[in-house]
Amino acid sequence: MKRVLKFIDDKFEEVIGTVVLGVVVTLVFLGVMLRLVFTSGLPWQEELSRFGFVFVCYLGASYGMKSDDHIRITFLADALPAGARKVLRAITDIIWIGFNVVVVVISMDYYLHQKDFLGLSAILRIPLHYVFLTIPIGFALLTLRLIQRYIQKLIRPRGTADGDQAGQAQTER
Repeated sequence: MKRVLKFIDDKFEEVIGTVVLGVVVTLVFLGVMLRLVFTSGLPWQEELSRFGFVFVCYLGASYGMKSDDHIRITFLADALPAGARKVLRAITDIIWIGFNVVVVVISMDYYLHQKDFLGLSAILRIPLHYVFLTIPIGFALLTLRLIQRYIQKLIRPRGTADGDQAGQAQTER
């Protein structure tokens, strides 16, 4: 059980995102080729690839948080001393968490009020409320990954390779 949880923690976004993105790319390629060769495509291919792409975008945002690859404007922070830079980073991340929580709350409220009225997708007849559910799930996962990074920094002893590399990578950007 511990290995399964570690795998989910380490590879969840990568594995699921890679598989779904592979399916999306394959479906888009298939649709383009069918339109070029037969001047007709598969009606469900575009819809499924669109839903998969939305899912991959939110999953990718979570992965970017886990690997600390989100874009940050750092020219102000780079001019500050190291201690002030850490404080500024903590403040901006707290604001980010607050924004994410607001998005999760508002999107869940919208989801709960609209799920009975959204209907089905045009071709695949997938209930559209599942598509809308990707927004609160994506932002919640993003927030959990951000909080997880801070917990790991608090637990990890100073001077370990991971903590130093993360700090150096952020300073070099």
